[in-house]
Amino acid sequence: MGTSAMIGILEDDGTVTASYCHYDGYAEGVGRMLRTSYDTMYDAQIVARGGYLSSLDADYYVSRTNSVHADNAVKYSSVMDYLTVGGNHGAEYLYLYDSFDGWLISGCYDKSATFEQVDVYL
Repeated sequence: MGTSAMIGILEDDGTVTASYCHYDGYAEGVGRMLRTSYDTMYDAQIVARGGYLSSLDADYYVSRTNSVHADNAVKYSSVMDYLTVGGNHGAEYLYLYDSFDGWLISGCYDKSATFEQVDVYL
């Protein structure tokens, strides 16, 4: 059984685009990989807009090639919408790349949760 996550990016129009990642969604897994290998706007866009990932590798091409599904990324109307219903896709953690704050994380267990810096957990 995997610890899943949604990996999202805040778009210029205030919407969020996010992709599902099935394994290692906790901060020390996906969170650390996002911070070390996908910590620019360009790289964050590739991951968030790319669609389903079985797992996230330092090489995005490897991640896509090894994915067992081809589901598209999901679009949310706002950050609040993402926080509220992002976990409905099976995710236990939500990640959001914001051009001002970098990678942020939120758990899906507490419906009153907000985003925090990923670095707090690493």
